[in-house]
Amino acid sequence: MTSPSDAGLQAERTGLAWSRTSLGFIGNAALLAAREISHAEVTLALVPAGLALVIAIATALYGRHRTRVLRHGPLPDPLAARRAVPLLGWSVVVLAVISGVALVG
Repeated sequence: MTSPSDAGLQAERTGLAWSRTSLGFIGNAALLAAREISHAEVTLALVPAGLALVIAIATALYGRHRTRVLRHGPLPDPLAARRAVPLLGWSVVVLAVISGVALVG
């Protein structure tokens, strides 16, 4: 249950959550890229870094969109982002598998 002081903060919490998620992807991209750049070669192992960057940008853009939707009523029905959250979840799985293959190989 939310207190009266929490009323209207859903959009801010949503924006912060999507921002944190995109920052995590950017961190992943930076670490993967730094690992490959230290070898002084451009290889296919940079693909996971590029994928992480693309996912980070898409997540940030969707987060901004979602925050705008929640700020300017009426609230959507259904309220939950039913397609974006599973898509983001699966993109995390795909990125983890591709990153693992790149790091092992």
